[in-house]
Amino acid sequence: MKKILIISTVIVLMTACTDSGEKENNAVEKSADTSESSSPVDYQHVISAAYLGVTPCADCDGIETRVTLFADTSFQLVMNYLGKNPKDTAGLNVAEQGKFKMINDTIQFDGIKSKFIKNDTALIQLDSDGKIITGASAEKYILKKQK
Repeated sequence: MKKILIISTVIVLMTACTDSGEKENNAVEKSADTSESSSPVDYQHVISAAYLGVTPCADCDGIETRVTLFADTSFQLVMNYLGKNPKDTAGLNVAEQGKFKMINDTIQFDGIKSKFIKNDTALIQLDSDGKIITGASAEKYILKKQK
């Protein structure tokens, strides 16, 4: 129950920070198609790929987000709140692991509402409706692939 509350809080904070501007994200011009793919997905291209970025936060300096994907369809998600007193973030820093699935180019983590589009160099976080975040803050929702 505590884990669900933490994850829900993180998702609400991340969603609340989105910018509703009309400017499109030039970095990505794809739509997030989450319909089931009839052909099997090749997970070999995601072997031990790690992605890192700092996403917006309503009441802190940002959320350092690290996602690691493995070829066996497992993942690790670590989120650390920056610029807050460690006493205030007790219970908010998140470390999750589990399985993921890919539907076309969209990654869905089992048990977590966050979705990402994967390309060759990054994971792009989607909004709560599964759409690409647009506007001035769109670039802040991109986790860059680590070498």
